[in-house]
Amino acid sequence: MDYTDSGFRAGFRRGLRVAWDAMCFRPFRFEPWPSPPMPSLREHLEAYGGTRMSPADFDRCEDAWCRMLDERNRMFDRYLTGMRCARYVLFGVWILAFAIVGLILVEVSS
Repeated sequence: MDYTDSGFRAGFRRGLRVAWDAMCFRPFRFEPWPSPPMPSLREHLEAYGGTRMSPADFDRCEDAWCRMLDERNRMFDRYLTGMRCARYVLFGVWILAFAIVGLILVEVSS
């Protein structure tokens, strides 16, 4: 499966949108994780021979399914990490902006 557009960068973009919407007092909008769908279990089993598969074929089928799930979990973790990083970056930018405005006000008032 190709997860090139559903990892850290997609999470970072989504995290920026969520944080910005929260700062603008907009309600949370549901957007699903942009990943390709997993094949159904029936399709996956049929690709390996269905109910007529041998024990060795079943073991290969199970290993392939577990690999797909592990890859999907790894990419979802990267997506969540991207969302967290976006939140920290945006909060850091706000802190810097308030600090700069505060310094300018102090300089202007003195």
